[in-house]
Amino acid sequence: MKKEIKSFDISSVAKMLFFIGLIVGLIMGIIFAIAFVIAGSIGPRFYPDIYNSIPPNTGALVALMGIVAFPIIYAILGAISGVISAGFYNIIARAVGGIKAEFIG
Repeated sequence: MKKEIKSFDISSVAKMLFFIGLIVGLIMGIIFAIAFVIAGSIGPRFYPDIYNSIPPNTGALVALMGIVAFPIIYAILGAISGVISAGFYNIIARAVGGIKAEFIG
């Protein structure tokens, strides 16, 4: 049985993409933090002049800020993109028809 998705509830799409962005942002923040830890441990060997001018524990502070800031930024951008994409879908689906999908059961 084929059904047509005529519109999406904009707030539910925004909420889903907010939480997906939160999770992806946390993963990216952890990867960012690991990269800064690696750079902080290897960097002084290759660039001692640069690392001598940086205050101690700056890398750890930047890594921690990445773990906090990335989820917030990704979640906000996810919610905004959810509102925009669901709104565009609803407008276009009214004009040309929605996505047809087959559901079992």
